[in-house]
Order: sequence, then structure tokens, then C-alpha cells
Amino acid sequence: QDFVKNFISEKHEKAVIKLSFNEKLSECHSVQYADCSSDHFLRGAFGDILLANSDWSEATSFCLPKSDKDYALVLAALCSRFSYFNTLLVHSSLIVYQGKGIIFTGKSGIGKTTQAELWNKYKGAEIVNGDKAFIREVDGKFFAYGLPWKGSSEYCLNKSAEIAGVVVLEQSETNRINVLENSVERLLPHIFLPHWDKLCLAKALDTFDSLIKNVPLWLLECRPDEEAVRVACEKIFR
Repeated sequence: QDFVKNFISEKHEKAVIKLSFNEKLSECHSVQYADCSSDHFLRGAFGDILLANSDWSEATSFCLPKSDKDYALVLAALCSRFSYFNTLLVHSSLIVYQGKGIIFTGKSGIGKTTQAELWNKYKGAEIVNGDKAFIREVDGKFFAYGLPWKGSSEYCLNKSAEIAGVVVLEQSETNRINVLENSVERLLPHIFLPHWDKLCLAKALDTFDSLIKNVPLWLLECRPDEEAVRVACEKIFR
């Protein structure tokens, strides 16, 4: 697909996960069946299915995706597999400023892409993705990564950076930023968790626990204006 071309690597390293795509299930005597063995079975909202082996290193999607909106099951498989590598998927916008990543998260429509665009306008920050980002812990440090899927956002870059902070957004008449309290309650709902696999879920929660202990977390109550950028930047990069 066109939207994944910028994420194709020329390196021939060992694959972390092997994904296969079949347009439809096999059929015999009006019976549909999957001609491959599996340990995990996921069904999408529109009847598409995905089968995977025990550790999610191999998965087959019985749906031929035509856009990034058709990849819900693929993302589920990736999040399951990536949990083995201390990686989380967060519903967020991601920018890179002064070589560091800043993640803006919050409920849908709260202004994640708007804040990213304000940082781009007033600080020259690079917008990596307006809807999703991977977070990975590597040797005690946390990094954010862009990915091909961007939702309704137009931003989709193959970039990564060490995380300077994770910012939970709330709309307000005044601009102020404080250390995030109740981080589990406020941040965890925006993390994509693999509830269908107890081992993967436990691994993901371990990574989340390390994230909230080792990465600066902020609550930004804000308006969509330049002052919101200034207030946040002064605190995050003090």
C-alpha cells in the first residue's frame, strides 16, 4: 500500500513478526475454513478475522486492507507481538522538537493534532504523526516512533526520538501545566492494550508501569493558542 512505502527498510534483519494477507477464507461445500493452524483468533467488527501463533510472531489476516482504516486486526497483532519488546501503542500525536519527542494524548477531539500543529507553527517542531505512536523502552530509556497508520490526520513520518515528556491534554479557558496526578487513571485509557492475551497484557502493563515511573508526565490544561505552546515548552525543556 502507498501509505507504508516510507516505512520499508532496505535492511535484511530477522523479522520480529511475519504478517500474511489472504483476501478471503478458503471454501468447500459452502463451508469456509482457514487452512492454517493457530493459537489465537481475533474477529473484527465487520467480520474479518486474524489468526496467529502462540507468541504472535506469525499472523494471517483474512482481509485485504485497502487503507490504513482496515488495519485494526493487524495493529492488534502488532501490539500483541511488540509487548514482548517493551513496546506500547498510544493514541496520540507525536512531535520532535530539539531532537526530543513529545507525545500529546487525551480523549478523541481534545486537540492532539491542534497542539502538534501549534508547536510546528510557533517552534518549528516536526509533526511525526497526528493520531498514533509507538512507545518503546530500550536500556532504561523510552523512545517514540512514528508508524504508517495515522487515522484522519495527514501526518505520517518514519521518525523516532527519545521522549522528553508525555502530555495529557484537557481543554481550559486558561493555559497551565502541572505534573500529571493519577497517571494510571488519566493515561492508561489512551494505551492500546492486548486484553485478548493474558501474557501480552501483563507484559504491556509492566512496560506501562516503567513508563509512568521513568518518563515525565504532564497535564496541560490549555487553549489552542501560542501561549499554550510557550507554557508547555518552558516546563518540559526547563
